[in-house]
Amino acid sequence: MSEAILVTGAMGQVGKRCVEILLARGGAVVATDVSTPANAKAASQLQQLHTSDKLQVAFVDLTDREGVLDLVRRYQPGAIIHLAAIVSPVCYAMPELAHRVNVDGTRNLVAAATALKDAPLFIFASSSAVYGSCNPNTQAVINSETPTKPIECYGMDKVLGEQSVVESGLPYGILRLAGVLSPDGFGKMSDEYRALVRATPGDNRVHGIDARDVALAFANATQLPQPHRNRVFLVAGDDSYCKTQREIEDDVMAALGVGRLGPEASLPGDPDDDLGWSFTNWFDIGDAQDVLQFQQHRWDDTLAWLKSSLNPVVRIAVRGLAPLIRQGMMASIRRQRKKEQRGPYAAPWSLIGQLYGDGVLVPEQLPERQE
Repeated sequence: MSEAILVTGAMGQVGKRCVEILLARGGAVVATDVSTPANAKAASQLQQLHTSDKLQVAFVDLTDREGVLDLVRRYQPGAIIHLAAIVSPVCYAMPELAHRVNVDGTRNLVAAATALKDAPLFIFASSSAVYGSCNPNTQAVINSETPTKPIECYGMDKVLGEQSVVESGLPYGILRLAGVLSPDGFGKMSDEYRALVRATPGDNRVHGIDARDVALAFANATQLPQPHRNRVFLVAGDDSYCKTQREIEDDVMAALGVGRLGPEASLPGDPDDDLGWSFTNWFDIGDAQDVLQFQQHRWDDTLAWLKSSLNPVVRIAVRGLAPLIRQGMMASIRRQRKKEQRGPYAAPWSLIGQLYGDGVLVPEQLPERQE
């Protein structure tokens, strides 16, 4: 077994920052991801910044069982950080492919790891999606005792991925993440992301975390002491990140110079419907901060990071046109609600089922259609 750390999803918003932390500490890293033009560009940038032989880049499709086995056998890592996934809401447009990557890919990686003579420490990225719909009127904060009850395909994929890791016999750590925030994420506002934003109740609780802190949590998890292995950690920002969906959207819009849209930009959740909410809530992270030492930023720091990522010329233009932009956005929101025949409540999973089909939802959790 080598001292190298294998990082999957290494070109993503968390992965690339995790790789940089590990390399800055003098560690050897095998950075792997699926081969795409965007990932090739990110890999090239990493290699330009880190020219030593401490960094190895390997493009492997996790659904290729033999390819994964060969990768793990070749480098024999001492630890594996498994970040790669097709996440929500992108997975709603391709649930079958997402399942192959998220579940079968994880099983392939676990199988390859268990085949090594010396078992590596397996650090798995999970999600608050495993908890399903979280009604803040009937549910307290998420803690280590909260049962998993996924309502859609991504949450179910993560439950199955966790199960593969736990049952493997490998030493492990599972990190269930709150809402990860970075300029990368806000720069990828696809149709799927916009649909999820429309679907989420404005008064839904959301616990965020800066992507840089998530990367640090995973890097530090590779040094988990024995007493803290083989367990789940809840990873979220400090209390400044405990917001509602509407507050997060408005704070981001204000930071980018557009200004706040206000409560009318979101529909509320139905307080009497436990399935009428998104899979987010505030976290009680227990001893995760004491063990992993990852909280380095506050909400204002993340907002400043998002603001600094905006081109200065664009920022000036946005500020000058802000009233017109807000007016246009609100008009678009009203038109979209009318087109989708939305009712008085957000009913997120009814909308997601309407847009992508009930196949993306867990059958026993299917909500009734909102009339």
